[in-house]
Amino acid sequence: MPVIVPLQLEGRLVRIRDWRAGDLPIYREWLRPHHEWHDWDGPYFPVPDDAEADTLVRSLGSLLDQPRTAAPPRRAVVADRGTDSLIGVVSWYYECEVSDWRRVGITVFDPSHRGRGVGLEALTLWAAHLFSSTGIRRLDFATWSGNAAMCRVGEKAGWREEARFRDAREVRGEVYDAVVFGVTRGEWERTAPTRSGVSP
Repeated sequence: MPVIVPLQLEGRLVRIRDWRAGDLPIYREWLRPHHEWHDWDGPYFPVPDDAEADTLVRSLGSLLDQPRTAAPPRRAVVADRGTDSLIGVVSWYYECEVSDWRRVGITVFDPSHRGRGVGLEALTLWAAHLFSSTGIRRLDFATWSGNAAMCRVGEKAGWREEARFRDAREVRGEVYDAVVFGVTRGEWERTAPTRSGVSP
């Protein structure tokens, strides 16, 4: 039986790691609707109500005791490097499973950690892990033009703006574009030397 090494990706500011029981109440608190990250991360989708949030946390909790597979987890913790406490999450899902087209997500819940390069480092660590542990040919993420910080993360990471669907998202009565940033494996590998401390 193969030995599965726990997920732990180290950066200067954050580590991306597996979930632990102590993360669940912290995560549940961040899901509450008054936290301002909801204003930026897909605000065109409904905020989960208490029952939905409880179900999500219970589902995560039920996975803690199950043996991990070699496949990258669908969702992982972004933890502060100094305290190891949960400050966000990264995830991936299939945009098209037949062609192994995966889309990633990244959320930094704690506003005190934003604007310091945390999002960029988390995205880079997560992409490096997905490219190195699978045979995927590309990755992308979707956001909206009103989320200037996430668009900057994509630009700074060297990902290309691959799609812009004009006037596709309505947020708080204003209309914005939907935006997709992507990177191919070839582009990722060619730019690897510029990502200090993170290998493809």
